[in-house]
Amino acid sequence: MLRTIAALALASGCALAAAAPDVYVGDPAHTYASFETGHLGISWIRGRFNKTTAAKVVLDRAAKKGSIDVQIDTRSLNTGHEARDKHVRSADYLDVEKFSEIVFKSNNLRFNGDNLTGADGELTMMGVTRPVSLNVTSFRCIQHPVNKREMCGADASLAIKRSEWGIKRGATGIGDDVKIAIQIEAYKE
Repeated sequence: MLRTIAALALASGCALAAAAPDVYVGDPAHTYASFETGHLGISWIRGRFNKTTAAKVVLDRAAKKGSIDVQIDTRSLNTGHEARDKHVRSADYLDVEKFSEIVFKSNNLRFNGDNLTGADGELTMMGVTRPVSLNVTSFRCIQHPVNKREMCGADASLAIKRSEWGIKRGATGIGDDVKIAIQIEAYKE
C-alpha cells in the first residue's frame, strides 16, 4: 500500500513537472521590431529598431496561458536615412535620451487550438502606457537544425496612433497610424 501511494505521488509529481510552462528567450540576432507610417499621403516611411534589449515568452500550451515581455531599444532606430534618424530620435519625436525603450507586456495570450494567435497587453512608449492588441502570425516551434535546441519563431504586429503616446510633431505630413511589427526567434531555456 505504501509503495502504491509513493508511486502515485511520484507519478503526480512527474505530471506536474511535465505541465510546467516553457520559457523562451529571444535570440538577439533574429529578434527585432520594425515600423511603418504614411508620408504626405503618397508613400510610406519604414524603419526598424536594430536592437531588442530583452524578449521573453512563457508558454503553457496545455492551459492556453502565458506571457510576453519585449523591450526595444529606441536608440537603435534606423530608417536608412541618417538625418531623418537623428530627427526621429530627438525630443521632437521619440526623445530617446529620455525614453530609451519601448516595452510590450502581456499576460493574456490568445490561442486557436495549439497555435498562439495574439496577446492583449500594454505598450509603454514615451512614458505613456496604453492597452494594445498584438496579432501573431506564423507561430511555429522547431528543433534548431544546427545547435539542436528547441526554438519558436513568430511574426507579430500591432497598430497604434502615435498621437495617443504624445508624438504629435509632423501631424500634417506624417501619418498618425503606425504599424509596429515584431519578428522573434526564441530559444527554450
